Amino acid sequence: MRKIWRDGGVCQVHVDRIDHGGVLKQKRVLITGGSRGIGLAIARKCLSEGAHVLITGRSEDSLNAVKDEMAGCPLSIMPWDLRDVSQIERNLRAAEDLLGGPIDILVNNAGVLAGGQQLFDLTEERWDATIATNMKGLVFLTKEVCRQWVRQKHKGKIINMSSMRGVLGCVDGPYGMSKWGVNGLTRGLGLAMAPHGILVNGIAPGIIDTDSISIEIDSSENAYLGCVPVGRIGLPEEIAELAVFLMSDAANYIVGQTIVCDGGYSLKA
Repeated sequence: MRKIWRDGGVCQVHVDRIDHGGVLKQKRVLITGGSRGIGLAIARKCLSEGAHVLITGRSEDSLNAVKDEMAGCPLSIMPWDLRDVSQIERNLRAAEDLLGGPIDILVNNAGVLAGGQQLFDLTEERWDATIATNMKGLVFLTKEVCRQWVRQKHKGKIINMSSMRGVLGCVDGPYGMSKWGVNGLTRGLGLAMAPHGILVNGIAPGIIDTDSISIEIDSSENAYLGCVPVGRIGLPEEIAELAVFLMSDAANYIVGQTIVCDGGYSLKA
């Protein structure tokens, strides 16, 4: 259970206690950027629902720390820099070896959030660094996974992690622009892949606590709290619950959608 302070009181969030009865039993799940934050929360939830999970990340130390923490679980790790698209085919073969078979679910969670940079101050270096991970790496990985699934007639699911910045108008830097691109990919690829039994959807989280400990919010000091109708920021576990729903058979009629999970923030923007 996680606790979030709200205007002097405690709002207890119990999402990590929800049991879906092993809806991902024997599924093989690849999660990019899975060593911390939302990606790690999704990995934990998938494991609790019976999946074999492979997480990737740039930091081998972070991946090993997660592996040690979850010793005994069907969790595999792989250092992987998505900016280098030349690694994709080789790493996908290695991923199948680690998972013991073809990938069933791809979660495109890896992303970089550079500090805000106004349009007139935007540099080519900042643009390229953000797009390389948030768009280029995601697109080429997804392309190869879909190509293999179509060739093998393998039905799978893809979840693209977007952001509320990809829903609201945003010119404060390449991050928001990259997430608009992710949303477009989700719609287009959802339409193209559905006839093959491949379902593509996305999640656009709002302001999420990505620390590993409970947090305390003072509404007088937090600029976001008053903008969120539910009166608190979200938890990674709440995004993980939504992700597992989209992975499950309960979501088999949802195609090409990016679901906003932001406590109502975007409704007030």
